[in-house]
Amino acid sequence: MRTGARTLLAAALLLACGRPLVGAGPARAQAPDPAVGARQRQVMTSPQVLDHTLRVIARMTGEGEPEPPAVSQRPMPPLSPEQVQLLRDAISLRRDGLLEPAGDQLAPLVRELPHHPLVVTEQARLLLARSDFAAVERLGRAERAGSAPRPALSGSPGAYPAGATRDSLLIGRELALALERLGRPREAAQVALEAWAAEPVESEWAGAAFLRLAPTDPRAIRELLRRAVEKSPDRVDLALGLARLDARLGDVKAALAALEKVDGPDGPRTPLRWKLAEELLTGGAARDSAAAAQALAAVAGDARFDLRVRLGAARRAWDVHLARGSTAEGAPGLARALKSVPPARWGSDFLLAVARGLRQAGLTSEARALLHGDDATRGAHPMLPEMELEEALADLRDGPPERALPRLRAIATALPEAGFRCAEALFFAGQTDSALAWYQLAAKDPAGPYTGAALERIYLLEDADPRPALPVFGRIAYAEWRGERRQATALTDSLYHALPRGALWAQAAVMLSARREAAGDAKAALEPVLAVADSLPGDRLAPLARQRAGDLYFTRLKDERQALAQYEECLARYPKAWNAPEVRRRVEQLRRERRF
Repeated sequence: MRTGARTLLAAALLLACGRPLVGAGPARAQAPDPAVGARQRQVMTSPQVLDHTLRVIARMTGEGEPEPPAVSQRPMPPLSPEQVQLLRDAISLRRDGLLEPAGDQLAPLVRELPHHPLVVTEQARLLLARSDFAAVERLGRAERAGSAPRPALSGSPGAYPAGATRDSLLIGRELALALERLGRPREAAQVALEAWAAEPVESEWAGAAFLRLAPTDPRAIRELLRRAVEKSPDRVDLALGLARLDARLGDVKAALAALEKVDGPDGPRTPLRWKLAEELLTGGAARDSAAAAQALAAVAGDARFDLRVRLGAARRAWDVHLARGSTAEGAPGLARALKSVPPARWGSDFLLAVARGLRQAGLTSEARALLHGDDATRGAHPMLPEMELEEALADLRDGPPERALPRLRAIATALPEAGFRCAEALFFAGQTDSALAWYQLAAKDPAGPYTGAALERIYLLEDADPRPALPVFGRIAYAEWRGERRQATALTDSLYHALPRGALWAQAAVMLSARREAAGDAKAALEPVLAVADSLPGDRLAPLARQRAGDLYFTRLKDERQALAQYEECLARYPKAWNAPEVRRRVEQLRRERRF
């Protein structure tokens, strides 16, 4: 290290320890000032100040991000410039991997200041670098469980006590890591908890340690934290840590219960359950996002919070359900959470979205009740066309399909979706000629949101042969729309085996393949699409059937050679088919990545 950098380092450490610098020599002895000494002890025991000092030193010396600072429950007496230099050189040598020279450099400090937190911390880190975890444990136990401080050694103020003391912060990180490496996770968690309980600033690393250690002994490690929360009910950081641990272990109910006791308008500005939800969402796991939605719904249902907070949490929960595709699952819980909030305060967009989710979940009575609400709701929302449509769809969901037709016809021209749903209701009811006319109206706008679905129905109705089978297709579509997948699959299977091989049979085959794949039977899903591709090569659906066969081989059965054969056959037979560009991209990808 250059001399200038060393001088800056010594100055920073001495200033951090509260000892003034006078020239380049040792500090002059000064008369003790009790008030100043108290302030210095307060500064010296602050982990934030020590961390800031180390970061300043790193910038001055041009080094990278520093290690976590040494922490202690005791004051840290100042070091002389020579001692600072010895410690700094030992740290640099260790970080460079020169462990033996680092030990030689540290040895004089160990003899002079055997219990100084900075020296003990560097001892522990050097032992960790040597993978001598048992020695780290011996050092940590001796230093952290010693006797009370002895009288000062010398007559100078602030002299360091000779004996080790009971110090829950000292080398807590290092001792916990050593115990973890020794295969003693519960003891490691106990050490982390002791440091956390002594100093809230340690919550970040201690909480992370609990999350890492919990899978090794979930019951015991969770119980440690639970007892700490019971012992210190005012410690919000401990309660949040327990909730994180419960959620990570899959016990969302316990996590929310732990936070409910300390949550509320008198607690943190952001509800703790909301904070937990946002943390869970950063993980990206499906289980975590489901737990996040539950936590947000719990905030929405807590009447202690301001109405804006409750509605904000409910909307955030709905966003999560939209992203997960679980609106039908989430709508009932949010409706219950906001039961005490007048629907007029929800906002028409959110009200309509939850009502739709309730209808999709089969709770049509609850959806109607939410839409109708009270007098205030009807005044705030004078039956918007979207609400009329939702009520009509609730009638369609309850059945029979004919029941919804009058409402749907009344608003069919007001909303694009209403016209398409009117066509669907007619198709479900077996009125295929009327349905075809409405589908054609829905498909007039090339950029319309329902144009593609309407065109699919048009192809089905126009190509129908034999036509008497169309009402069964309508019943299949109705069962699928209502979420009755088993009935839809049974009807599709019967059509596939009963129809003569033609356009309608090909439709039934492709539909049956999709349902078998959704049920997890990829081999059974192959049979109908291969039958279409081989026996009806001139059918409109033959290129799609060949592509679906390739997709099943590639994504489900992991047979890349068979997948490539199906894709190449598709391109050879149908080079100008509508799906040819996509199939060509997949062939190129397979050849590039697999070198076939």
